Amino acid sequence: MSKRGKRQSRQRPQQAPPPFETTKAEHFRYVYSSGVYGGVTPKDAHLIFYIDRLEPESLPGQPGRMRTAKVNQELQVEVHMSPVEFKSVAGFMAGRIKLYEDQFGEIPAGPPEEVEEENPLVQ
Repeated sequence: MSKRGKRQSRQRPQQAPPPFETTKAEHFRYVYSSGVYGGVTPKDAHLIFYIDRLEPESLPGQPGRMRTAKVNQELQVEVHMSPVEFKSVAGFMAGRIKLYEDQFGEIPAGPPEEVEEENPLVQ
């Protein structure tokens, strides 16, 4: 057998994978969301999570009675990722929805998603 054949027949020993550790970033925070805006382009995908905050006002001449004066859509966090990761996140979420619905029943759908007419990829 030639030297070349000997080199090719040798197998490298399998190395154990490196240890995997999860840590929280210094500015990690918990965010609740009542909605999300977002979109995807060939180079980037983004999601902007928000909370709808009701801002009440007192009714004149009716002590203790209030009404909603306005809704403030407070942006909480914007997340950017590659289109590949965006699709991966969508698949992850779809899988979790299926697990939930298999156990507890169908989750009712919210209002239809609004999409810009000019470019449905970018919102």
